[in-house]
Amino acid sequence: MKSIVDRLVAFAAVALIFFTLPAQAQNAAAYPNRPVTITVPFPAGGATDILTRGIAQLLSQKWGQSVVVDNKPGGGSLIGAESVARAAPDGYQLMLTITTLIQAPHLRSPNTFNPVQAFVPITEVARTPLIMVVHPDVKASTPAELVTLVKAQPGKFSYGSYGTGSSAHLYGYIFNKQTGLDMEHVAYKGEAPSVNDLIGGQIPIVIMSGVGAVPNIKAGKMKPLAVTGPTRAPVFPNVPSFKELGYTGMDDAGWFGIFAPAGTPKPIVDKIAADVRGVLLDPALKERMGLLGLELTGSSPDAFAATVARDYKKWGAVVVESGI
Repeated sequence: MKSIVDRLVAFAAVALIFFTLPAQAQNAAAYPNRPVTITVPFPAGGATDILTRGIAQLLSQKWGQSVVVDNKPGGGSLIGAESVARAAPDGYQLMLTITTLIQAPHLRSPNTFNPVQAFVPITEVARTPLIMVVHPDVKASTPAELVTLVKAQPGKFSYGSYGTGSSAHLYGYIFNKQTGLDMEHVAYKGEAPSVNDLIGGQIPIVIMSGVGAVPNIKAGKMKPLAVTGPTRAPVFPNVPSFKELGYTGMDDAGWFGIFAPAGTPKPIVDKIAADVRGVLLDPALKERMGLLGLELTGSSPDAFAATVARDYKKWGAVVVESGI
């Protein structure tokens, strides 16, 4: 009797899969048949917002449906992220965010939000380096010269970032540790205030995105020392990477990516990923984002999921070690 029951249960499971897969495929073929919302967990006007609006416009044209950008900042990006995680997993509520998604949860005690479990990564859309810059009056043009200068005047130098636990903060921690420096970290509520203080001479060093650095470097308001990432950044061809200068742990560029709530059917995820990769090839979009220091990429859902899982583990270890 038990074997018959087991066979019936197995048959029911197979039947469920048999009937569910065609339904999901049909839904994907018809997707989207109503407006799609992409949440940006940051204020309007920043790099993530600008990139999202460019992609949304092209997707709207491709899909024949409105693609609405909804800015929902706060909580180190977690307010917007958690709202999307709670949304229906049907492909109509997406999120475009940055590496902060897998860093911010580690700052909670206890950590009650696991983005690897809460979302389905759809595709990486862009990468950008962070850059260490100094005020023009700082007598250093390379990281090595900065180390010598800071060691000669202990306690005088601090570095700013766009927030506690951000990539900029954590890279500053890594740089401090490798070089034996004791530079104090100053956390700002966003990148713009840190840039304003650097230009005004209130802080000598800032680690920031290329988006904000490009115009200020060209204007002579700040000096670049080095960029994070595996190679030199296309937008800063004359600025060395920390990696080529021999520093370790600073060879990742920050990513931008699109996510859907966990449980979103794979055919819909695959369709969105393919369509987004298609619009990322748009020459005008590539040129506009390139001027902001963003390199458009595109990836498969599986490849992006592997990146997200790896980085979640990596940055978690750095946060724990740093005691932030």
